Amino acid sequence: MSELLLGIDVGTSAVKSGVFDLGGQLLGIGRSPYRTSSPRAGWAECDPQLWWRGFIESLAEACDKAGVSAAEIGAIGVGVLYPAVAPLDANGQALCPAILYCDQRSLGQVRTIESKIPRQEYQSIIGNTLVPGTCAATSMMWFRDERPAEFASAKALGFANTYITSRLTGNFCVDPSMAALSGLADINDPWRWSARLCEVLEIEMAKLPRIAGSAEVIGQVTSPAAAQTHLKAGTAVVCGCGDVPASALGAGAALPGTVVYIAGSTDCLSVPMRRPTSDRRWVNSAYVPRGMWMGVGTTSSSGMSVEWFVREVLASSGAAGLGEMTKLAASSPPGANRLLYLPYLQGERTPVWDPLARGMFMGLTSATTRADAARSVLEGTSFALRQVIECLQSVLGEDVKEIRAVGGGTANELWNRIKASVMNKSFEVLTFQETGSLGAALLAGIGTSRYASLEEAAALARSVAGASLVEPDKKCLAIYEELFGIYSTLYPQTRDIAHALADGADMARGSKDISNRESPR
Repeated sequence: MSELLLGIDVGTSAVKSGVFDLGGQLLGIGRSPYRTSSPRAGWAECDPQLWWRGFIESLAEACDKAGVSAAEIGAIGVGVLYPAVAPLDANGQALCPAILYCDQRSLGQVRTIESKIPRQEYQSIIGNTLVPGTCAATSMMWFRDERPAEFASAKALGFANTYITSRLTGNFCVDPSMAALSGLADINDPWRWSARLCEVLEIEMAKLPRIAGSAEVIGQVTSPAAAQTHLKAGTAVVCGCGDVPASALGAGAALPGTVVYIAGSTDCLSVPMRRPTSDRRWVNSAYVPRGMWMGVGTTSSSGMSVEWFVREVLASSGAAGLGEMTKLAASSPPGANRLLYLPYLQGERTPVWDPLARGMFMGLTSATTRADAARSVLEGTSFALRQVIECLQSVLGEDVKEIRAVGGGTANELWNRIKASVMNKSFEVLTFQETGSLGAALLAGIGTSRYASLEEAAALARSVAGASLVEPDKKCLAIYEELFGIYSTLYPQTRDIAHALADGADMARGSKDISNRESPR
């Protein structure tokens, strides 16, 4: 039995492949960047072929760095952005670009669902808020309504892990973390599709992949896939899961109450739970073992706000632009001279769940500087994160005591200090950041009996990850407490204006029908 595990991490902007030994040590990591597309305002999509190409390229780089051949790998796991849905043909090839979780094109399908089943009843069944994109059924219905030929010829309505694993094994599967966000499963049993919901929403169950456990071996690498990847034919492949539960496992989360914060293009907080929550501000997903759920709270535009500011305000890019922004922000005082930023560039999810929400700067004066604006972006995204934390504490019924942080956003020390001060909480930034790839590899190890349980795998993950503690700056607490109170009123008081702007944008583009309504991603 090979002692090497492969973890594939398909993210929003890159595919990573990590080669690990059974002790959880990373031997080599490869990264292949790609771009998602937005052909129309409010659309977010990706050609799945970019995921496959990115996997092949990142696998080759990882093996080269590890000094091993791909054929030496003993088992394969995958963690993927979710939900991301595309119709697949019998060979696993995508017939259309995949619609991503932040896509808003299916607002019309949301209205269709509401006409068939009362919103509150539907949400109580699926355990989540009915919003376009994040509720994958709306994207499936959009394919049915707007791409009928491709929908009719599809062998499977596949998710991102369906695509990768079917290209490797020829089998179509999806895991409960995806099913829980599909809008086609009862949240109390995301291990099977709901015949009733499929019938009501007119989605053929025959087109849905089989639901398998995240760590379940669903097939072996086929000879054609081996020829393309240089993996050994017959290598075991597990179903995998969403990137959030995969990263949580890679960060060592096994017990309920362990909070993992992923700082990326979007901010995400996840926590294992014994049962799903009825708080609709929060997302109910599924975790690895049957009978355990994962609560998820997420903002839409944290890292994206920084990228937007660097690109559009500073007219620069990359590390140099981020360094310039950080230097500017550090020169503005805490509170950014009372300039507030609402980071709703793609609508917002937790806690408001409004795809038509809009971002803003509030408090601009003739004395406002670029430094104030730069700091207000870092502070505004931190205020949004605090709202998610407070929502989580409401769900748990207690204060959050442990936060383990990973992701590209944690590399910025100034931003980390602002977040800790705004939340008035300490958090640990893990020194090992490739938790998505590690979590995927650990799934492969669980599925092939290299690890006896989720708990054993999570303990292994904790043993390989050191952490540095980020603590609040007590001198900033009072100003941030005051400004957070004001920040919290911005959305409720401007909601109707934002919706009017969204409707006006539709009319300016000549939109005739709500099914064509375009709104922020």
